[in-house]
Amino acid sequence: MKITPVILCGGSGTRLWPLSRQHFPKQFLSLTDDKTLFQKSISRAIALESDDIQIEEILIVTNENHRFLVLAQLDEMKLKTSIRVLLEPEPKNTAPALTLSALAAQDCNSDSILVVTPADQYIKNLACFVSAMHEAIRAVDNKTIVTLGIKATRPDIGFGYIHYHGNNIVKDVLSFKEKPKLEVAKNLIGQGQHAWNGGIFILKPKTWLNAIQQSKPEMTNFIKKSWQQKDKDQWFERPNYTLFKQSPSDSIDYAVLEKATSLGINIMLVELDAGWSDLGSFNALCEIEEKDQDGNVFKGDVNSLNSKNTIAISSKKNVSLLGVENLIIIETTDCVLVANKDDAQSIKKLLNILEKNHSQLLIEHTKVNRPWGWFETLEEENNFKVKRIQIDPGKSISLQLHHQRSEHWVVVKGEATIIKDCEEFNLTINQSTYIEKKQIHQIINNSDEILQIIEVQSGEYLGEDDIERIEDKYGR
Repeated sequence: MKITPVILCGGSGTRLWPLSRQHFPKQFLSLTDDKTLFQKSISRAIALESDDIQIEEILIVTNENHRFLVLAQLDEMKLKTSIRVLLEPEPKNTAPALTLSALAAQDCNSDSILVVTPADQYIKNLACFVSAMHEAIRAVDNKTIVTLGIKATRPDIGFGYIHYHGNNIVKDVLSFKEKPKLEVAKNLIGQGQHAWNGGIFILKPKTWLNAIQQSKPEMTNFIKKSWQQKDKDQWFERPNYTLFKQSPSDSIDYAVLEKATSLGINIMLVELDAGWSDLGSFNALCEIEEKDQDGNVFKGDVNSLNSKNTIAISSKKNVSLLGVENLIIIETTDCVLVANKDDAQSIKKLLNILEKNHSQLLIEHTKVNRPWGWFETLEEENNFKVKRIQIDPGKSISLQLHHQRSEHWVVVKGEATIIKDCEEFNLTINQSTYIEKKQIHQIINNSDEILQIIEVQSGEYLGEDDIERIEDKYGR
């Protein structure tokens, strides 16, 4: 049997702010160990291979803002599996994303089975996950969609619920219930035979395409046409922007699953009991982390005396706690969050307030990833900005110029090859150069070592959009 894992890599993870930002959401964070949630989702997909189940290819659906994060984290994994990255022109929820994936899979092997999983979930027990997935994969046919229902451990208003029937491993799905009120959730758990909807689906491409054509013909037509007119480069496949953005937005559940009977589709369920979490909040993170004797979870440089039931995460600075209880404390380079655990679900409301005066805090960290490495803003005033820039081995920034700022560069690690107008020369540690306004320039790391540069920008405007790229191998 051939399978095509589909990793849905959208979402902003706002309830994990300030760790998660719009341009660096939770799926790209290393929250539990040194691997990111995205990387773990790829590893789980590869683990599905067995004597009778082989991977055709892996499809990753993401967007322009996250495309180079995806590439960088895939590069760290050194994979041999065939991978294609599909870029959505704009977010349209999961139904258009799955339609794109089904079309892409059909181009390669129309009989391959889609195994659709979000990129931002945590699963503790890999063996249980693989076993449940194998049961689901083997239960798929042309008229069946199988979902993994997460074993519900408590009444929770943050999840949808799936009502199922039967005592076999593969069960019949009776109905779906969107996020209920607490009393309803308690009633569902009391009834039994209800699982959380984890957004994991196993199905054939033609099953989905036939169903979505019946249910949402306008969506299907726009997505199909956008795929037919896609652009492709060495890394990414981009559906036509104008056509894709005309598609209606909808979820897999609303568009097809809740209409399955009328569409002639059977929905089946395999229950998953594998230590699953959607990591949708800091409280959810606390649940899966080891706690000290006082119920605390500490990460980074944290000291505590007489503190209880508190999560504290430090990115750079020391965080010292004295006699506090039931708090969430998150320190990043540019901001600090202090919240009561009982009010954790209100973070989205807090972000609405921040958006008015501090919108940049919701979008980027001070450290920003680029396809060639990263830069971190160390200091900034109205007329100057100081950055630390890292360029990975064999990489380079684009050949570019700035209209409104000049730059000083000092090499602090490694060796840089510098292009300045028609001149090319090397700089080593403690050597520097000056780039005038409108002067064509480029930094290249031709070595096998990391290159780091301190850059001091000066000028009346220091925005990241003051870049005119003359040559750029990353297609920006």
